[in-house]
Amino acid sequence: MRPLAYTNEYGDTYYVHAVRRSKGCTVYVMRKRPDGAIAALPEAYEVRENVYGQVSVRRRRPKLFTEAEEHMLASQLRRMRPFAHRLDIVGRTATVYASAMDRKCFAESLDAEFANGFADALTKTLAGRYSPDLVALFRARRKEKGARRPRFYPLLRFVIEDKNERLFAVERVCFTGDSGWLRLEVLPLSAAMLKYLPHLGKDSFFDLM
Repeated sequence: MRPLAYTNEYGDTYYVHAVRRSKGCTVYVMRKRPDGAIAALPEAYEVRENVYGQVSVRRRRPKLFTEAEEHMLASQLRRMRPFAHRLDIVGRTATVYASAMDRKCFAESLDAEFANGFADALTKTLAGRYSPDLVALFRARRKEKGARRPRFYPLLRFVIEDKNERLFAVERVCFTGDSGWLRLEVLPLSAAMLKYLPHLGKDSFFDLM
């Protein structure tokens, strides 16, 4: 029977292993070697990948965001700047991360020839969007050159405030003083997106209070 495998965003493959603890309980961990891996997880567990490409096994949790809400957030971020931001939804919180995986990252991580060719393709052919073939080429080239994975940091998040009325608290990260989050206001998700997502990547983001 084939072992249960999971390949993350960066092309790294992990296998699920069951580990018996001294107290008699079983925990599930991800390892890169297939030897000893299990073929399936119990129904109560799932594999999760975070924005950094780290994979783990956790107990299944109820989805608090609707599929329509998840799609609305993800599709809007893709339209704004592909690869510039990542969305991570955990529980009642959807967090938008800024990524270095944009043109600046390509220019810094790859050799000049490839970076220039990539920028030219973006400008002339892709009009700011990334094709699957180009994404695969980038991943392979990064792996070949041993480039570091892009770093991510949280910027904005939408927290379910009222699950019945579908109202969301909008919060932005605080860069001064004690690290934390500044609550901006509570809105329906569509209104919150229209008002706050356009500030990502702009100086006006830091004026949001």
